[in-house]
Amino acid sequence: MSAHIKIPQAHHRLSIHIGVNGLSFVVEDTANNDCLLCRNHSYAFPANDYNEWAKEVGHIIKQEEMLQKRFSRCSVMIDTHKYTLVPTSLFKPEQAIEVLNQLFDVAYLDEVNYTTVQPLDATFIYALPAPVNAMVAKYQHKAKFYVSVIPLLRFIMEQKEYSRALMHYTPTHVNLILMQGERLLLCNAYAIDRFKTAMYFLFFALKQWQLNPKSLSLYITGPLKPLHMKQLCTFFSSVTVATAENHTLPTESMNLQFGAHFFRVHSQ
Repeated sequence: MSAHIKIPQAHHRLSIHIGVNGLSFVVEDTANNDCLLCRNHSYAFPANDYNEWAKEVGHIIKQEEMLQKRFSRCSVMIDTHKYTLVPTSLFKPEQAIEVLNQLFDVAYLDEVNYTTVQPLDATFIYALPAPVNAMVAKYQHKAKFYVSVIPLLRFIMEQKEYSRALMHYTPTHVNLILMQGERLLLCNAYAIDRFKTAMYFLFFALKQWQLNPKSLSLYITGPLKPLHMKQLCTFFSSVTVATAENHTLPTESMNLQFGAHFFRVHSQ
């Protein structure tokens, strides 16, 4: 099959996760929940240089024949801290850019999108780097783009424990989500320079909401090291790698790196 022929199986899905420090992608067969391919590429450049970011993503796509095939289903999750949640009853689409500009420095070419999260009756407003979107769309015409925290929120909403939290760790930001029952307490991103700083923000959030680490279920995802895991287990009685129930990968490190690819990105 040539690299530009559309994948004939409609149930094959390409998932791409793009961050400041790397790109990972997964091809899955949604008919039988098989993971057909997992790949990860690392790179490093200034966090806000989206043109360089796009060039590197394009370079990697050219290296991977599978990424050049045309998928009828493609979800792209991009790590960005430029997001906020507002009550859907108060949300007006024409004010989306204005709302984000009050919180972040939204670049002129950033693509501001929004999506409703049920049953929270809340709307996510987020900005994605247009150069990166354009580079991916050049190869995947049907790609749909999301801020990566959206599937993480959908995942933690589906868990059964009453008090629960999710920590998505990256080398530059940590996303923290806290929930009690069906009530969302916190969904926010914090700039960090090391894992210790991520731990500080996690405990600060728990203190703010008067949550006891020993009675909380903590889910984690991202490039965490064994030492990080050991530190978390020292303070929390329940620490679980966040993975979709039907898509558990062979190793813990693979689940940390690729597990979020299998989370739902939209309502079904």
